[in-house]
Amino acid sequence: MPRIHPVTTILLGATALCLWACPASEPTEDPGVAQDSSPSQPDVGGESSSARAAGWTAALSAYEEGKYGEALQAMETEPRLASDARLRVAKACLLLFARRFDEASELVAGLVGDPVAATGIRVVRAHLLINTKDYEGAQELVGDVAAVGVSEDAGAPEGYSLFIHELACLAMAWSEANRNRHVRAIRWFDQILAGQANDLLGLLGRGNSLIALNLLTDAEQTLQRVLVDYPSNPYALAELGMIHLKLGDEQAAELHFQKALARDDARYTCPHEGLGLLYLRQGRSDQAKEHLQRAIRINPDIEYKKYNGLARIYLEEGNRVEAERLLQKSIANFPHDGEARRLLEELRTSASGPTGGDLP
Repeated sequence: MPRIHPVTTILLGATALCLWACPASEPTEDPGVAQDSSPSQPDVGGESSSARAAGWTAALSAYEEGKYGEALQAMETEPRLASDARLRVAKACLLLFARRFDEASELVAGLVGDPVAATGIRVVRAHLLINTKDYEGAQELVGDVAAVGVSEDAGAPEGYSLFIHELACLAMAWSEANRNRHVRAIRWFDQILAGQANDLLGLLGRGNSLIALNLLTDAEQTLQRVLVDYPSNPYALAELGMIHLKLGDEQAAELHFQKALARDDARYTCPHEGLGLLYLRQGRSDQAKEHLQRAIRINPDIEYKKYNGLARIYLEEGNRVEAERLLQKSIANFPHDGEARRLLEELRTSASGPTGGDLP
């Protein structure tokens, strides 16, 4: 079998920066296993400045800072939750960030027919479709909601309409980015930022798409805006690591990935992926393998570069069966990536070589 050389160029690719893809949370007892049912979820901002008062106002403030676990906890204490359908929609949205998709789906199913909840239900369902990679279906549900701008509903809790509109725009943006349509995605991120210049998810998503377009200077400037308010934000740190990796500054890349993991190494897959690809480039196969395997264990969905990198290591080891399995998963996660298809074709056309088993 021809020798598969280590990665020489690392691309972030078209993975949307969405929390369903890269969940971060407080460390768990088993740092190698994701616990998607955990109610405590990513606090990716800096120290919270949200009010400690119970209810929607505190939940919204925590959400805006990226303190999603805190936001959900505050929402649970909102005294109007049982009587206001829109607040139950907001809770369903926060359940999405906790990766508690079944609970979110069940909650909005119980609201069907309530006219004040109709728009919010569509937004929640769009994000549920994104989780199953039905991006066209997601956009059909919320395209008009995102396009018309913010319109305050009479009697809605303060900030609710803007919250729902942002999530509609994120659904549109993430659906585009996950299909490698980053110019279109940036338009939706920019629509969020036009109304909220320092919106955390808008900035992170915009930075991610700019990296995929190889507009690295613009990407770095966008991500540095995040660090002004949230200097320990692991998403921004990991994306800056990817920028340095693409620029060939491996020392700076490693530093940023390590800083991201220092914030949370238990359930944040992206910096593990970045370190794995970096170490693979450097020929440090054992360390690369450890981080890539960890990234896959934490979250097997959406991302694909970790599969390609680990497949290269298995090909070096002669384990063609496991390499093929990983490459097929990479393609399933992101059909637009040519690297996995090229590696798979090379593997299948190789005439001989040591194997880890017979290919089907």
